[in-house]
Amino acid sequence: MGVSTSLYSGLSGLKAHQTRMDVIGNNVANVNTPGFRSSRVLFSTAFAQTLSIGTAPGDGLGGVNPIQVGLGTTLGTISTNFNQGSIETTGIPSDVAISGEGFFIVQDGSGRPYYTRDGSFSLGSDQVLANSKGMQVMGWMADDNFEITQTGSGGPIRIPLGSMRMALATENVHLSGNLISDGIVATQGSLQTTQDLIDSSTGLAAGEGTLLSDLTDEGGVPFFQVGDTLTLSARKGGRQLPEATFTVTDGATLGGTDPLSDLAAWMEAALGINTAAEVGGSPGITVDPLTGALSISGNYGTANDVSDLMLTSTGAINRPFAISKTQSADGESAFTPFIVYDSLGTEVEAAMTFVMESTSSAGNVWRWYAESGDDTAPERVVGSGTVTFDTSGRYIEDSGDMIIIDRDDTGAQTPLAIAPDLSSITQLAGDRSEVALTRQDGTPEGTLNEYAIGANGIISGIFTNGLVADIAQLALATFTNNEGLFAVGDNMFSPGPNAGAAQVGMPGSFGSGTLVSGALEQSNVDLANEFVNLIVTQAGYTANSRVISSSNEMLRELLNTMR
Repeated sequence: MGVSTSLYSGLSGLKAHQTRMDVIGNNVANVNTPGFRSSRVLFSTAFAQTLSIGTAPGDGLGGVNPIQVGLGTTLGTISTNFNQGSIETTGIPSDVAISGEGFFIVQDGSGRPYYTRDGSFSLGSDQVLANSKGMQVMGWMADDNFEITQTGSGGPIRIPLGSMRMALATENVHLSGNLISDGIVATQGSLQTTQDLIDSSTGLAAGEGTLLSDLTDEGGVPFFQVGDTLTLSARKGGRQLPEATFTVTDGATLGGTDPLSDLAAWMEAALGINTAAEVGGSPGITVDPLTGALSISGNYGTANDVSDLMLTSTGAINRPFAISKTQSADGESAFTPFIVYDSLGTEVEAAMTFVMESTSSAGNVWRWYAESGDDTAPERVVGSGTVTFDTSGRYIEDSGDMIIIDRDDTGAQTPLAIAPDLSSITQLAGDRSEVALTRQDGTPEGTLNEYAIGANGIISGIFTNGLVADIAQLALATFTNNEGLFAVGDNMFSPGPNAGAAQVGMPGSFGSGTLVSGALEQSNVDLANEFVNLIVTQAGYTANSRVISSSNEMLRELLNTMR
C-alpha cells in the first residue's frame, strides 16, 4: 500500500460528492415542477484492505483487533422521496391533485402505460383528457345510462363538451301543499243532459247503437250527416278545456266505448271524465233508454265541475245539441297543473286534482285525478289514486297508483310512467286547499357545457338544462414499492423490476388517496434541506480535494529523495 491509495480514496470521494451535487442540483431545478419527487444520495464504504484480521485473547494475552485501511467511498443508492407535496389551488377544472398514495395512468400512442403525479391535464380538439405531452389519461367511461363499470385500467377519457346532448324522461314528481281538513266532503259531480233524441231508422228513442247519421230530434229533423265535424268546448272547474273535434263517419254511433267512433266515449275522453275513480258515484256519459237523451255526469269536486258545455257541428245541417245543466259538482278540491318531460325532452302537460272523498275518526281520505292534454290516446284521463292522512293532518299512505301518459307515434318511449310522491302534503285547517309541484326528475334537451371532478375520481357532466350526470371516472394505480419506479422524464415513471405490479382502481381503493379538483400537487423538494445538503456536499468535495493535493505533495517529497 502506497501513497497512491489515498489518491484513489480522495478521487472516490470527489466522484461521490459530485454525484450528490448533481442530485441536489436536479432537486433545486425542479422545485416548481408539479408532482416532482425529490431524490437523495446515500454513500457506502468501499472495500477495505485488511492488514490483519486480529487475534482472540488467550494464554494470558489480550485480543488484537483487525487492522484495515479503507479504500474510499462508493455510491450506495439514489432513492426517491415519495412523500406528499403541497397542494395548490389553480381553479382550472382539468387540473387534479392526488391527496395520498397513487399515480395517474397515462398512455402513449402505442398504448404503453406510464404513471405520474402531475395532474395538469387538458382537453384537446378530440375532447380527450391528456397531459402536457399529449398522452391520454386513463379511466372508465359511463354507459348510455350514466353508469360506470370499472374494468381493467379502462381507456382514454373523453369529455364531449358542446357535443353531448341529452334529455331525461320524468319518472317521479314530488308535490307539496296543504289540503284543508275542514272542507266539504264531495257527494256529487256535475250533471248535464241533452234534448230527447230519436233513432230515425226505428222511430223510437235513440240507443247506444244508433248511427249518428240516423239521429234526429222529436220532430224528425236530423242532427248530423256523414262527414260532419263536431266541436266540443267546455269549462272544467272554471278552466277552459282545449277544444276537441270529432268526425262523423259511416258507422259512428251515439253510445259505445270507442272514442274514435262513438260520440259518448269521445265526449268522456275530451272532458277527462274518469269513469273508474269515483266511490259512490256513476261518472260518465250514458244514453237514457226512455228518451234517448245523453246524460253527462262528471267527477266529484268543485275543481272537476263541468260547465258551459257546447257541442256544435260544421256541415250541411249545422245543428248543435241543446245541453242543459241540472247539477253542479261539490266537494273541497285543489287543482295543480305542471310540466313533465318524455324521453326526447318534449314538454308534456299534466295536471292533478285533489278532492276530499271521505272523513272518519281515524283520518280523512282524498282522491286525486290526473289528466293530460298531451296524451296521444284520445282520453285526457291518465290516472287516479287516493292519499290518506291521520288525525294530526300528517300523511299516512297513498294508493301507489301511477300516472300513465301515452306517447305513441312521437318517437319517444311510451308510455311515460310517473310515480307521484305525495308524502309532503299535509291536511290541516286553512282558508283553501293548495298543492304545487316542488320538483321532478325529468329534463328537456340540454348540452354538456361544464364538468367537475369529484374526490372519488368521478367526472360529473353539467348540462345546460340543469342535469348533472356521471360521464367518466379517473383511475389510479398503486405499487407495493414506489421506490422501485424509475423516472422516464416529463414527470412520468415506469415500473422497474422491484416496484411490483400496478394495482389499478378508483381513488380510495388499493390504498390510493382521493382527488382534489382544480388543484395541482407541487414538488416535494425541501429547499432549506437542499441548501444544507449543498453546503455539506461542497465541504465534502473540498475536503476530498485536499486529500488529493496533500497526497500529491507527499508523492513529490518521495520523488525528491531520488535526486
